[in-house]
Amino acid sequence: MPDRPNDAVADKSSARSPPSRDWYVHEWLLLLFAAGMLLFIYFVARHEADLEKSEIIRDAALIEQSITRKLEADQMFFDRLALDMGDQRFSSEEFDRLAGKRAIDSGYITDVLRVKSTLEVTRHAPAINSLETVMRNRAPFSDQIRMSSFPEKTSRSTYSQPFRGSNGRYFIEYAAPILDQARFDGTINAIISFDALLEKSAPDWTLRKYRIVISDTDGNGITNAEAINLESGMHQHTLPMSLPWRDLQLTLVGAKPSSLLPNLTLSTAVLALTALMVWTLMSLRKQQRMRREAELDRDRVYLQSISSLKETNDRFGTVLDSLDVSVYVSDLQSHELLFCNVQLRESFPGVVVGQSASSIESGFVISPSEQYPAAMLITADNQPGDVFKNELEHRATQRFFLTRTRAVRWVDGRLARLTTLGDVTDRVSADRVRQTQQDRLTRTSRLMSVGEIASTLAHEINQPLAAIANYVNGCIRKLRGNGNPDPTIVAAMEKADAQVARAGAIISRVREFVRTREPERRAISINDLAKDMAQLVESDEESRALHCVLSLDDTLPKVFADRIMIEQVLLNFLRNAREAMSHLPAADRIAEIRTRRVDAGMAAVEVLDRGTGIPADVAGQLFSPFFSTKADGMGMGLNICRSLIEYHEGRLTFEDNTPTGTIFRFTLPFDEGQV
Repeated sequence: MPDRPNDAVADKSSARSPPSRDWYVHEWLLLLFAAGMLLFIYFVARHEADLEKSEIIRDAALIEQSITRKLEADQMFFDRLALDMGDQRFSSEEFDRLAGKRAIDSGYITDVLRVKSTLEVTRHAPAINSLETVMRNRAPFSDQIRMSSFPEKTSRSTYSQPFRGSNGRYFIEYAAPILDQARFDGTINAIISFDALLEKSAPDWTLRKYRIVISDTDGNGITNAEAINLESGMHQHTLPMSLPWRDLQLTLVGAKPSSLLPNLTLSTAVLALTALMVWTLMSLRKQQRMRREAELDRDRVYLQSISSLKETNDRFGTVLDSLDVSVYVSDLQSHELLFCNVQLRESFPGVVVGQSASSIESGFVISPSEQYPAAMLITADNQPGDVFKNELEHRATQRFFLTRTRAVRWVDGRLARLTTLGDVTDRVSADRVRQTQQDRLTRTSRLMSVGEIASTLAHEINQPLAAIANYVNGCIRKLRGNGNPDPTIVAAMEKADAQVARAGAIISRVREFVRTREPERRAISINDLAKDMAQLVESDEESRALHCVLSLDDTLPKVFADRIMIEQVLLNFLRNAREAMSHLPAADRIAEIRTRRVDAGMAAVEVLDRGTGIPADVAGQLFSPFFSTKADGMGMGLNICRSLIEYHEGRLTFEDNTPTGTIFRFTLPFDEGQV
């Protein structure tokens, strides 16, 4: 909609200011003049380009001839040297002197080798390079074989293929045959550097003027390889090379791109004159265009301001509606709701702009408006103040919100209250769960401390008990030694001695139970362990009363287990059984311990209680960490028990008891030596 008035204004402005046809005449004349000048410059540049092309062709032929002459001279020298070597006209030392001098004088021959027919290098010159270095810069072995076999068959010299040396530069190797009385006796090989050959063959002025490239027919550069890929604006010329190899070609690339401005003074004058005419014409056109644009701008400003304001408002509303935080603005005095975003309307259905903000805040224990009155939100000079935040519970929804409240200047200039409500119910719940778990961990730590204290007490009490046992035994012996002891006194003393022994056994089991040690699996009697644990947990005290009934299979072999770990599991089951039957009278709190054979390799231990059983909704989570049906439970007992049984390669299960209660069952493997 806002674009249509703009189009109308533009159409009216165009109708009021039609362009004059005289302007088109001037433009066509200017275009013809500029085209003529460009054609003139083009033909001049074309002429100079032809001259440059002819010059580069001539220079390329000159360099190619220079390279050919040098290589032909080298071929003649090494062919003659090989001939004299075959006729044995000079010694090996003379060979070193002549070959070394030739290599140094040429500047591009790096090494001269005396190669036997067996490809063995017997001499090399000049001696400034080690034989190992020379061998690394030789042609590939396949070329070495060819350079030996070809002269042997034809008695003619040959070149190797261009090859890359250890320093990354390209070389070529020339082989001249040595014939000793028409018998092939090896070759004299000269290793030639392409870079040095080009540098010595090309005149200095050509090196400054061109980039000279030697490449193969596929365009792979051997010297100045990067110059081949230069932009097309460069003048270049390529011709095949006669020597050293027919598949090589020489390319000259101009050192600077050809210019379309051969005569800078003339071109500058023509371009300056053309630019002046263009500037004059454009200035006149600019005045006309500015006048027309001023009229359009006058009508466009108002429409743009309205459109921009609407877009800004839409963007602001989009941002607020996309937040997952409820936002509303209310009047600082009347509490009238001036704005609310989508999230707030979803969290508090029925809220509309214009009604009182109390429809939102009434559900809080303390509303933000009551907690932070207007006097707290504004400064002394009646300006918006700081931000206040707090966590409040909404009674109606039973959720917790993080509230942030501050004063803002509303669109009409009045002061308003901006409030945001962030739902933090999950975090508050997590904090409470974390605190509960922390309390349980603290309790566990205390229980661990109690275990350590129990171990210390057991150790300390064990000494007096030993003394009491000694005294009681001494009294019994004294009474029997008198000849006519009172039977009732002796019987009482024997019962006292039995109780002292029982107390010592209990203390010994307590110490062993709380002692920290590494797991130690060995053959143990599961029936004896069940009897010991039954004696340990049985009690006649009202709050802790528990009676154990044993149904043990006396034919069971010993199991392979850690005694203390299994005692912990069985003790945990018996304690759970006692707590499950806490609602029963003390005489009815009976837990049954059964042992039986499951199969040839496993024994089963079962603990049966007469409690209320395990609800179906709890059964699936019973072994989960930190899950407990007790108010003060840690939720780790059964989880640890299952881990201990699985460590012993057994299984821990449970099922309902008939008519009431639960049966907890775990299996243990028999000791292999007992089966």
